[in-house]
Amino acid sequence: MAKLTLTRAFADYGATLINARWSCSEVASDKSLVFSGWDHLLHQKGGRVYYEDRLSRWTANPLGRERLRTHLTAARSTKPKIRLIIAAANNQPAVDAGQGSRIPKTFIRRNDLVGELTLFDDDRFVFDFRPV
Repeated sequence: MAKLTLTRAFADYGATLINARWSCSEVASDKSLVFSGWDHLLHQKGGRVYYEDRLSRWTANPLGRERLRTHLTAARSTKPKIRLIIAAANNQPAVDAGQGSRIPKTFIRRNDLVGELTLFDDDRFVFDFRPV
């Protein structure tokens, strides 16, 4: 089986990455927001599945951070469905240090989940997901 690329994962949701090197969010043809995030930031607790992160942590990817900030700001009012792509890497410390773009990773399209933006305070953001 061929590895899923980030570009292919976005395309499968009807979205085209503006730049595959740094972009992690795009609006799809159906107006949903497609987001690629790290596996260790997707949590399950008490039946709740959620993704939580802070833009201030994204020091090594300012272009991706600002594009996502634009998408999150718009999503507060447009309330799009959130479609999820998970990036998995074997080097969580490098990811947490903002070096995720420089390490090998695999991508998993989470077709089983659809989410909504439940919090964005201009830094911290949370997506809550439910099964499709």
